[in-house]
This record gives sequence, structure tokens and C-alpha cells, in this order.
Amino acid sequence: MFFMTSRERMIAAIEGRNTDQIPVAPYFWGAEYGWKLVGKPIWEVLHGEEDMTLAILEALDERHGCDWVVPSHSSSRMLRGKSYKREDYSHVYFVDEQTGEEWVFHKEGHWLIQADKIGEVRGDNLGFGIEPPKNRTEADDWLKQHFPHLEEPPQPYKPNRRFRERFPDRFLCSITIAPFAGLAYALGFEPTLVLLHTDPSLCAYMIERTMAHVPIYYSRLASDGFDCGLMCDSWASADIMSPDTYKNWIAPLHKIVSDELHKVGLKSVMYNTGNVLPMLETMANLGYDAISVEERIKGVEIDIKEVR
Repeated sequence: MFFMTSRERMIAAIEGRNTDQIPVAPYFWGAEYGWKLVGKPIWEVLHGEEDMTLAILEALDERHGCDWVVPSHSSSRMLRGKSYKREDYSHVYFVDEQTGEEWVFHKEGHWLIQADKIGEVRGDNLGFGIEPPKNRTEADDWLKQHFPHLEEPPQPYKPNRRFRERFPDRFLCSITIAPFAGLAYALGFEPTLVLLHTDPSLCAYMIERTMAHVPIYYSRLASDGFDCGLMCDSWASADIMSPDTYKNWIAPLHKIVSDELHKVGLKSVMYNTGNVLPMLETMANLGYDAISVEERIKGVEIDIKEVR
């Protein structure tokens, strides 16, 4: 009988070696679960002054004792300089200490906005009525407007090893990038689908441009003491695109993520939500060390044995 630390156990499992026990690595996404463990109101977790990332990770670790640690939330800090005023069944009211302006937090929607802006149309990621770029010139113009710092040289960086120091024996995994979903959130879901259908090469070009920071970001993760990067592209499944479209245009971008993680010595994990069964053969050849799937989604039963 032998004993492994969580870090050793995860690395061994990913490399296909024997482990002392089955690793436990659930993926807790967002603050909706974590905030209940830290004992603070949800508005403090989402928008408060404190950095809630470490607090949530510590609470999850204490409750579940997982083999990996995945930072997935940080506060927007939008409540900085604002004082709690009152609340009712659906809203919490704050006042800006400098301007006296009232702000409102919605308990269900979790948005925080100036009181006089309530009722105005807020931006969304649907992109209804937006025309996608028609050529590379238009695409470059759009990218300059929405990603103005893409081509700037990297700023000096001092490694931040606070997660490694706090969890020395845990397997540290960072969420990295969602190539297709990232563009869809910025351009809009509908225009991105239109672009992928009418000009997939231009769509892939735009996505690859938004990934310019990837090598630098991953090298910093390595210097921070992380072990792995998790690529979660939540809209890259057969629910959204055909297997051929994925294979020809999106999969090569996913391979870039895995390749760049490996270049700096990190493991790579892929997690495409939705029905990925028609895409498994392609996914298996992208170089990822591990693939995670949903077990049931949108009426499709995904059996882990079938995936294996």
C-alpha cells in the first residue's frame, strides 16, 4: 500500500499511471455554490471589496477535500466605496459614499447597476441585429475596437504563488480560454454563428487573433506554480456546430491551447460542454492529457464508458 498527495495522484492519473485511490476532481463553476460556504451575502462575494477567490477555494477545500483546486471566481469590486442602505425581497440598495448615487443589486439576476439605469436595455451576448465582419479588414477594425491591447508587448510580471503556497499538496488547475465561446460573447452569439456558417475561415481568423496572449498567459501560470490549464469551450459541441465544422475550423484552435500549455510544462484538460459524442475522434487527437464531458445534456445521454 502506498500513499500519494493529491497533486501526485492527479498527475499520475492524467499520465495513465497507477494511483493509491481514484482522484476526486469536481468542477465547481461560479460563485452561486461557493458563496453559501463562506458565510457572506452573495453581493459581497460577487461585487465586494474583498478578494473572494481564496476564501471560496478554502471553503470548498474544507468541505470537500478535492484533489484539485480550480480558481473560478473573483469579485468585480464594484461595491468599493458604496455602503449598504437597505434591502427587500428581490433587491439590495447601496449608496455611493462620494456622489450619493444609489445603486441596486438584483438578488436573482446578480447584476449591480445605478438606480436610475434600471429599465434601460442592458447589453447581452445574443448579438441580435448585429452584422458580423465581412472580410479581414472589417475583422481587424472590429478587433482593434473590442480588443485594443491585443498587439501590445507584455507588461513586466511578478509571479504570484499565493495559491501554490496555500495549497502545496493540491493539483492546481487554471481555467484558461474558451476560443469559440469567447468570440461569441464579444461579437454576439447569433452573428458568430452566422459568420461560422458563411465564412468559417474568417471566423477562425478572428478567434486566433483573440488568442494572441495565450503563450504569455500560460508561461505566467507556470511561474505561479500551476500544474494544468482547463480549456472549457462551452459552445463547441454538436448542439451548435457540425462535427466537420468543428474538425476543420475550431479544433485546430483548441489544439493551439494544448500545445502552448505543454510548451511551458503544464498538463492540459479539455471540457467542451454539450453533446460531444460525434466529435470524440477529433477531440482525442488534439493532444490533451485529459477530456471531461457532461453526462447528460439537452436530452442526450453521454455514458462515460462509451466515451472511454
